[in-house]
Amino acid sequence: MKLDNPLLVRWEYASEERLAKRNSIFRALIEGDNPEDVAFDAVAEAQPKRLLDVGCGPGDVTQRFVDELGAHVCAVDISARMVDLAKARGLDAQVADAEHLPFAADDFDCVFAAWVLYHVPGLEQAIAECARVLRPGGRLVATCYHDDNFSELWKLIDDGAEPQEPLSFNSENGGDLLSKRFERVERRDVEATLIFPTTESIREFVASTIDRAHLAPRVPDVVEPFRVTTHHAIFVAEQPR
Repeated sequence: MKLDNPLLVRWEYASEERLAKRNSIFRALIEGDNPEDVAFDAVAEAQPKRLLDVGCGPGDVTQRFVDELGAHVCAVDISARMVDLAKARGLDAQVADAEHLPFAADDFDCVFAAWVLYHVPGLEQAIAECARVLRPGGRLVATCYHDDNFSELWKLIDDGAEPQEPLSFNSENGGDLLSKRFERVERRDVEATLIFPTTESIREFVASTIDRAHLAPRVPDVVEPFRVTTHHAIFVAEQPR
């Protein structure tokens, strides 16, 4: 199941329940560097006055940009439900496709695209759009998973399935894809541990995933807290001045 399938993306983000569940479990159980915080810090380094959040979801991190950085933040998402949730926070949000951003060229100091580019069918067009709306010297912060993310968890389930197809935007190809449109690209790897205290907590998390929710009943009983490695890539790409 490819995560850039428009039908899958539309279905998954038509409501917030599963996204909220997996985010809450992730944030509650993580030990070590939180990749959300590392990505946030990469944006903060640029000291943006005007920021675009592409794929804002319900606006959790978008709100942090407003509250902690004092930036004027515009947010877009392909899901009308996610935009409604972001607007309910008082955020400037609208429905838009990452491949056709409704903004003028050179409009933003920074673009934030967190765990979203691998959902976009026209990936290179979306990257080109992120570059287009950035001012000279502007920064794109784009994030994704490593292929071995949660590998201990999937080994525990041992579903016997074939290895998943790599994400269209991943830790290995992300740098090359961004280098076509940006002058300088840096990859910052983030590794941390999720400690699941019970079998039920593992099942709840698996049930909230996009493409493996059906495997939740196969989670075997565990006696001790179960440790899982989460591995992310934070790409920082900059335009020439």
